[in-house]
Amino acid sequence: MLFGKKKEITPEIYSEDFCQSCSEKTKRRYEEGDYIYGSGLQCKKCMSSNTVVTAIYGEYPEEDTRAKA
Repeated sequence: MLFGKKKEITPEIYSEDFCQSCSEKTKRRYEEGDYIYGSGLQCKKCMSSNTVVTAIYGEYPEEDTRAKA
């Protein structure tokens, strides 16, 4: 169909955790209840539970993966 409705593509939502002990940044999928400056998950590098959510953002899939879907 030439002028058909395009399929809406939703972005993947990610949270970024920052470890206050070792300064490691970790990107992970967003979980319900995440908020900026809220407690994050346990740090995988130093095993500290002193992490903070510093960013929540969305990323669209790359063009190559959208064309295949």
